[in-house]
Amino acid sequence: MHPKDRLSSSFDAPVANGTVAPWQRKVFTTSDPDELAHHFNTNASVSVDRIVPLDSTVPFAFTRAEIDFGRIRLTQGKSSAFHMVGYSTCLTLNISETGSCIVRGLGKGRSMEIGSHRGDNVVAGGWFPRSGVFETSPDGMRFVIRLDEQHVSDQLAVVEGLRKRVPEGAICLDLSTPLGANFHRAVNFIWQQRTPPSELLRAAFDEILLQGVVSLFTPVVSDGMARAPDPGPAHLKRACELIRANVTEPVRIAELATQLGVSPRHLQAGFCQYLGTTPHRFLRDCRLDEANRRLSSARAGATTTAIAYDCGFGHLGEFAQSYRLRFGESPSETLRRSAGRA
Repeated sequence: MHPKDRLSSSFDAPVANGTVAPWQRKVFTTSDPDELAHHFNTNASVSVDRIVPLDSTVPFAFTRAEIDFGRIRLTQGKSSAFHMVGYSTCLTLNISETGSCIVRGLGKGRSMEIGSHRGDNVVAGGWFPRSGVFETSPDGMRFVIRLDEQHVSDQLAVVEGLRKRVPEGAICLDLSTPLGANFHRAVNFIWQQRTPPSELLRAAFDEILLQGVVSLFTPVVSDGMARAPDPGPAHLKRACELIRANVTEPVRIAELATQLGVSPRHLQAGFCQYLGTTPHRFLRDCRLDEANRRLSSARAGATTTAIAYDCGFGHLGEFAQSYRLRFGESPSETLRRSAGRA
């Protein structure tokens, strides 16, 4: 093991009389994917089958710091891009602050893919039982909130009178709503605090985060609360057809919703409920598929830059990262393989 591949602890307050300070921040860093898998299996409430770096040309790096508030464990992590097969053994919420994290697997008998990209959504749940795949983009920084699902169920019963459990599998929770935005701000605020630690403050932060998680799940599990109507499968089918037909053209979700006769919020809700994604992410994936088709059948003289621009991507770095996450190779590798067949 490399000397820096170890678990350490840092404190915002000194240890007194041999007692561990309540503001303990555990830090783990490694450059070894196998070491990371072992750490997840033994310290992070995650059962991992394997971890595979997505870019073998750069050194692998992973670092995470965690604060245990009691019921809530709040983690901030950053890493190279990697592909992980496994599942969480507790309720887990992932928020990608920079870059993206994506979960793929089977849910309710069908293939699903959901993700968080630059703080737009929370990827929540136990991933997918036994067969989940987690992927993160290069150098993406993310927050992970972990807790026992029972804490959420108990709070729902007390506060909302709901006798329902958190849905199985992974779900996408929108952070653009007022409740979602408040929760996101609370996570960042608590993480950035440098106030002297105390049991009272620790308990207060624990309660704030727990109630924030409960607020995110309440609309999902409640049958009695008013919900924004979703556009319905027929509208979604038409929306997908329109997006695919205009994949290389500027597509504005608000204009698409107007064309379908629904509000942008309703369209967003329908994509999240039925497809496990957002309209913007569906559009991006369609553009990635089109780019892959063009790269795979490119003629001599074609360039990845030209194809990326033609398919609606304005940021080449983000295009390359998203392409690798979706197809397991870089755009230039696809183009070279195509040229080799010509």
